[in-house]
Amino acid sequence: MQPPSSPPPPPGGGYEPLRPDGSQAPTPQPGYAPHQRPGFAPPPAPALPPGYGLPPGAQYAPGYAPQGAPYGAYSVPPKKRPGAVTAIQIIMYVLAAIPLVFGLILTGLGLGVFFSYDFAESMDMENDRAVMLIFGAVILAVGLFHLWLGIRAGRPGKVFMWTLVVVSCIPIPFNLILMNPAGLGASIAVIALAVSGNGRLFYEGRWAPYYQL
Repeated sequence: MQPPSSPPPPPGGGYEPLRPDGSQAPTPQPGYAPHQRPGFAPPPAPALPPGYGLPPGAQYAPGYAPQGAPYGAYSVPPKKRPGAVTAIQIIMYVLAAIPLVFGLILTGLGLGVFFSYDFAESMDMENDRAVMLIFGAVILAVGLFHLWLGIRAGRPGKVFMWTLVVVSCIPIPFNLILMNPAGLGASIAVIALAVSGNGRLFYEGRWAPYYQL
């Protein structure tokens, strides 16, 4: 004769609690929470020390964002331009300042000659009253164009890079004829900075993927 089989153990691998008379209490249903004494609360979880998950004593380095941390001022790379682009802008602003000053002066004199016959006679230009005005306006337009080049040079653009090169090549023969080393050096510097090194990477859009217009 086989001995009677014992009842299967309760879920969880433990024993069912016994009643005062020695009988076993029914198995609690799923989702049942045991009754707790009034005022009883589980102890709070211990606070995690700084640098949790790292070796003892290790901390995050300054400026380092842990994985999963939101972007902040220390984790988003700043927008910046290479020094070559800044140098091109400065050269263009200098090249724009000279014709702007002379263009404004000549345009003002040309307006006086064009609208005042007495002033044209004093300037000995009564027969060609519009020449100085046209000449001053052309020089002023050249200065404004170089000013726009300096402003636009701070933004990426492959087409603009080659436009900058072509514009800088135009005055080279005149600077050679006039033996102007400053103008010749400025044109060569702009060309060299635009088509080589970080300048070319910037204008071709390969300098910084995070740089936004």
